[in-house]
Amino acid sequence: MDFFEYILIITSVIYAMAVAQIMSGISRIAQSSGETRVYLAHSIWVLNLFVYIFLIWWAGWEFRSVQWTFPQYGYVLVAPTLLFFTCSLLVPQNISGSSLDLEEHFFRIRRPLCWSFFLASVFAAADGNVLSDEPLWHQGRFGHLIVLGAPLFGAFSTSRRLHNAVAIALLIGIIFIIVTRFWNPR
Repeated sequence: MDFFEYILIITSVIYAMAVAQIMSGISRIAQSSGETRVYLAHSIWVLNLFVYIFLIWWAGWEFRSVQWTFPQYGYVLVAPTLLFFTCSLLVPQNISGSSLDLEEHFFRIRRPLCWSFFLASVFAAADGNVLSDEPLWHQGRFGHLIVLGAPLFGAFSTSRRLHNAVAIALLIGIIFIIVTRFWNPR
């Protein structure tokens, strides 16, 4: 095992725990005996986090040739840790009672959710500049601008409609990053 694989293991474990938070939360919601009021923005955020985590994990392979230092290792741990926190916020931990209102839950956690996702995205977007020689600007940055901007709007807004738009914009940004950076049809 080389040093990159050693570092990749811990980030992979944190990302796996984040995905497990999402999956176990959705499972708890599906198994709840009470009525669940679904909220579109919440559902899209679940999808966004699920896809974004795998996107960032996949992008991590680009750093296999880095000569790792402890500060770089610390830097690499920030985004997965923040995404784990974001996932933990998004899905309710305690589902009890006769009903679950995911809209109410979403608006209760929207600020820390948006801020933690924003900070994770800052670290993820800058990792190529910090860890390797990625140019500051490239075509994938348009998607990063959307991924960074959308949660900022969400952090400051109480509008239900705007939060639906933020979630959709975030999905578009993530898809844009995938298509411009990693899609390679043969």
